[in-house]
Amino acid sequence: MIVDDASDDETPKLLAKLQSDHSELVVVRNSKSKGAAACRNLAIEKATGEYIAGLDDDDLWRPNRVEKLMEEFEDGYSAVTSHDRMDFGEKEVVWKKKPVITLDDLLYYNQVGNQVLTKKSYLEKIYGYDEELPSAQDYDLWIRLVHDFGPIKTAPHVLQVVNMDDNRERISTSGEETTGYRACFDKHRNKMNDQQKKYQEYRIKMAEGEQPGWLEMFRSTPSHLYLKEITRKLFL
Repeated sequence: MIVDDASDDETPKLLAKLQSDHSELVVVRNSKSKGAAACRNLAIEKATGEYIAGLDDDDLWRPNRVEKLMEEFEDGYSAVTSHDRMDFGEKEVVWKKKPVITLDDLLYYNQVGNQVLTKKSYLEKIYGYDEELPSAQDYDLWIRLVHDFGPIKTAPHVLQVVNMDDNRERISTSGEETTGYRACFDKHRNKMNDQQKKYQEYRIKMAEGEQPGWLEMFRSTPSHLYLKEITRKLFL
């Protein structure tokens, strides 16, 4: 299933060629651009299988991603993710995630990334992606998914390459990033403890371009995330 969000380049021709070679491929094209969340919801609605595994148009799946995620899916978990290779152009970094990501983990920050494999029925029960959020729709969805259906498991493999090129167009690098992130924070702050709220506020400040000092960093960051924030301050 491919959703073409009213592309104005050679994408329709490419998709037509793919369909001629792969009759099972379903392509849905929007006449007007509706945004990532609406497109994902449309794909979920049109999908006929039991499981959903998404892929953004500028990222890549490594071989056997779906098979390996399915091998890890089991009762008691809401979804399965994997380690990601973050492609910055001149360098690549492997993001190794926790074996099990709980609601408590997610209320500090998005520890899942942008895609998982989960059940279509789970997504339908929580009404899919929130189309009112200008960004952070994936983060919001993971919180609701884990809250209702259990933690997210990480397959111990690098199965996705995420394009982090600053020159590409994407929601997470647009001016809407911090607006959506704060809206997501406000939506879920009633689930958070004081430490999670402090850390969220600290991260929003950084996303908005502020450079909090060392004292504020230590006051706002939980001890188990000190190394992460110290590394960020020293090297990023």
